[in-house]
Amino acid sequence: MSIVLNTDFVGEYSVSQSCYDSLNNYIEKYEKDFLIKLLGAELYGLFIADLDTSIPQVPQTTRFIDLYNSFDIDDSNCVRSSEGLKKSIVQNVYFYYTRNINFSPTDSGIMRTVSEVSQILPYNGFNLVESYNQSINNYKEIQWYICDKPTIYPEENTQKLEYTSGI
Repeated sequence: MSIVLNTDFVGEYSVSQSCYDSLNNYIEKYEKDFLIKLLGAELYGLFIADLDTSIPQVPQTTRFIDLYNSFDIDDSNCVRSSEGLKKSIVQNVYFYYTRNINFSPTDSGIMRTVSEVSQILPYNGFNLVESYNQSINNYKEIQWYICDKPTIYPEENTQKLEYTSGI
């Protein structure tokens, strides 16, 4: 499965091309994890079966395309907005990847990466926490969409995720 590709990490969620190999490991792990939590196991299986064979893969039927695409929907006295499933996964993977990028497992234990020609800036967590919370915001909006349409998504078993303060 490949909804998100390493080339999707540009702009605000930019990752160096030299890191694509390790980024692919994060995509493989966290894309599936994110989707299973959002959809539940049964709906996840149906979603995966609906993906086409192109790279990146995209859904084929309306009920899954509606989750995949961004939306803005009037709901009583508020507007529900999602940047789309793909962007939400990029934000989520970016969070986990950047959180762990300066640390590497070795035979001696977990080591912090040090470079002789650059300096790691003090951690303020802003972009890291912001990317996670944006991902969760999109997650919650897609979750609302799924739960608001029980006849379209009767297999739904979405899990509740919360924002973080970064503390």
